[in-house]
Amino acid sequence: MKPAFYYSSGRLFCEEVDLPELAGNMPTPFYLYSFMELKKNCQEIVEAGKSFDYLPCYALKANYNPHLLRLIAGLGLGADVVSAGELYFALKAGFPPSKIVFAGVGKTAQEIQFAIETGIHSLNVESFEELKLTSKIAGQLQKKVDIAIRINPDIEAQTHDYISTGMHNTKFGVSADEALHMYQFALEDKHLEPRGVHVHIGSQIISSEPYLKTIDFLQAFIKKLKTLGVQLSFIDLGGGIGINYHDNLQDSDSNRTYIQSILPDYLNGFKGLGLKLVVELGRAVIGSAGILISNIIYRKQTPLKKFLIVDAAMNNLIRPSLYGAHHEIVPLQLNHGETETVDIVGPVCESGDFLAKEQVLQMTKSGDYLAILGTGAYGQALSSNYNLRPRIGEYLVDGQTVKTIFKEEKITNLWEHFKS
Repeated sequence: MKPAFYYSSGRLFCEEVDLPELAGNMPTPFYLYSFMELKKNCQEIVEAGKSFDYLPCYALKANYNPHLLRLIAGLGLGADVVSAGELYFALKAGFPPSKIVFAGVGKTAQEIQFAIETGIHSLNVESFEELKLTSKIAGQLQKKVDIAIRINPDIEAQTHDYISTGMHNTKFGVSADEALHMYQFALEDKHLEPRGVHVHIGSQIISSEPYLKTIDFLQAFIKKLKTLGVQLSFIDLGGGIGINYHDNLQDSDSNRTYIQSILPDYLNGFKGLGLKLVVELGRAVIGSAGILISNIIYRKQTPLKKFLIVDAAMNNLIRPSLYGAHHEIVPLQLNHGETETVDIVGPVCESGDFLAKEQVLQMTKSGDYLAILGTGAYGQALSSNYNLRPRIGEYLVDGQTVKTIFKEEKITNLWEHFKS
């Protein structure tokens, strides 16, 4: 079976769609997603937990396009949300409330009320003040609410500082000692049901080591909860499993994500506890299923650098500028000619507007098309209108079919938003 993205006769394909032909017939830049790849990732995640009481949730922050959300819900995943907006989208897309978990360090009173009224699976509480506010709102609504408390285990996730969330120097969660006091408070509160424990150590993790340390931490912590008399029904293990950003065009026998090499071992660490296992995965679901297609506007040579100036920019894909993140960039058509080392940059008026630095690429010319791979997660979701650049279109490929799932913005629409 062919992978979702592959070359045939020197031309890049997504499933059965010829991408050079497609790019020549629509405005660039644009995002393109493969349903085949999305489905494969969802099926692997579901399969990993088939022997457990298991709730795999999709993290909407990675990509909240409603068309993609409906597909993911239909493939059996729940939803992990961090705002009222994400909760609204999850509900509208068809995720059952009983399969939605709500995390986030700064939930407002309105968001907490919305979650309780909706009857979601659980609220993941991240501070003592939030716990007290949740109790107050639940009391006003005359309801009991199932909660988990997010523990910060002080475990290094071996990822970028900006997406590492499990250390004591981050804003997320509470220490184990404070969590014990919070569970005691919840036990004595008539509006709170402390049913779960939550941990999330970071994002784009490509090694099992941090997860193995998390297993040890949680097993020890759960024993302490038992001595308090806390009757847990689930563990929310968080997510963060990464994808391979360095070799996205692989043969059909290889895997562009680390789902299979990490998730089963993480789940198996809690075998025999008799608790539901919840996971929150975003990038591992959608990251490898998306690409960003861009056109080379100009070539430019300075005394020190050779630049390819393309029509995609940091407002479309901010990860390279924000994290120094790497994305593999490939031509839509191979010419098997000489290579060159270039910086691939966008039109935005910032020196930080780049998609790749010191990239070795085949010789190209203005008008050629490039694909930035592995951009299904934190691409369009992190986009902006900086420099008054309208957000770009999104398309979904299913076999030979290409469907518009987000129509590119027009500058006239943006102007209308500001009219009084």
